[in-house]
Amino acid sequence: MKFEPKPDNDFRLFIATYFERCRAECPKLAAIAGKWTLEDLVPGLSDFDTRFIFADGVTVEDWVRMSSAVGRVHTALAKEAPRWARILEHLPGLNLMLAEMLDPRTYYPEARQWTYYLGDREVLETTEGYLAGKPWTPRDESFHLRKFATYFGPYLRGIDPPINVGPWENKYPLHSRFMHYFTPAVQSALSIVRRRGQRGKLGALREAKSVFPHPEVIDLVLEAVDRHYEIPAYYEEPRLTEIEHVLEDYLRDAYAVLGGHVSLIRIEPADSPAALKHKLAAVVVDPRERFFEGAKFSRFMKGRLLFYAEEILWFDSAWLIRNELGRIVNNFYTLPLESFALARYGEKIPPETALERLRGDRLPPDVCDGVGDFVRTARAPFEPGEEKAVARRVAGVFDPVLFMLETLGAELSRSNPEVP
Repeated sequence: MKFEPKPDNDFRLFIATYFERCRAECPKLAAIAGKWTLEDLVPGLSDFDTRFIFADGVTVEDWVRMSSAVGRVHTALAKEAPRWARILEHLPGLNLMLAEMLDPRTYYPEARQWTYYLGDREVLETTEGYLAGKPWTPRDESFHLRKFATYFGPYLRGIDPPINVGPWENKYPLHSRFMHYFTPAVQSALSIVRRRGQRGKLGALREAKSVFPHPEVIDLVLEAVDRHYEIPAYYEEPRLTEIEHVLEDYLRDAYAVLGGHVSLIRIEPADSPAALKHKLAAVVVDPRERFFEGAKFSRFMKGRLLFYAEEILWFDSAWLIRNELGRIVNNFYTLPLESFALARYGEKIPPETALERLRGDRLPPDVCDGVGDFVRTARAPFEPGEEKAVARRVAGVFDPVLFMLETLGAELSRSNPEVP
């Protein structure tokens, strides 16, 4: 195999540039963070999972405006810097106000795994201080058990296609297996054992060597990452399949170690991936928590879709659009409405029934009608090649969804007493 050399590491420059430009468009933007640590970002192969923290007092109208504004910043950078196509895979997924970062009711365990890069010093110090002093909770355990369950089992080929990785595409098979599907599971398993969220991926791998069996597997992964995956033998069969089995077996042994460290479920070493998911499905989750976990990702979805709809020759968005549209109705309609109804009415009812019950009471009729338009638009079938047009249509009817989520979320916060 011929490999393209590892490119320069542009992540610090990207983070600073992106934050500066977004802050110019969004004066309430206070800080930028990102999942994992800087050493975990592999040049040429990693995207950047941006997390924004805003000053308090952001309104629904502000979110709508800023979503489109950040989409324009994203578009401009993608056109100016083709080398950043991979880094710019999506707009910031999570966008929270400082008060939400500090509120136990809207606490999101992933926040312990972010690196806080730039911004208002008081905001950064307050946020990191709060997270550092927060004890491990059942919500943390649930989050990491579910994250582990996501990756527990055989690697599914084709599930993680190489998108916008350019000349480094032939290295992606190892990057996907090692950093996208194996390491996050190890990271969450270690978080459970240590009872604290593990921020770094590579740091978690190094620490896992003294916690779980078979440290030689960790050495294999760390060496490959260090060599930018330039190990031709690992791509050949049957070696690639053998590596998949080695990683799967490692996670099974790690899972057995968790037995003495969890309280929400009973772990049996013989549990299959399906058995683990079945056990987790039986764990009761506060519907308010479930509502916020989904709704938090909605604030910049309109800008994300508009960015994907842009015509940028070196940015392929077809699969990305299909991926978003495949989950957008469930995440922003079905799940939040069912969760809200369970929290407020104590009933498990279909989302359309919940929406009608809210009509004219908590939500204006025009908002309910707009949400219905969104569902019909997002669910409509479309042909290959129509992705960008569909993304524009869905973005065009998304505002009522955001209004609904922000309105219902605010009511749940007011009605929900603080939790530890």
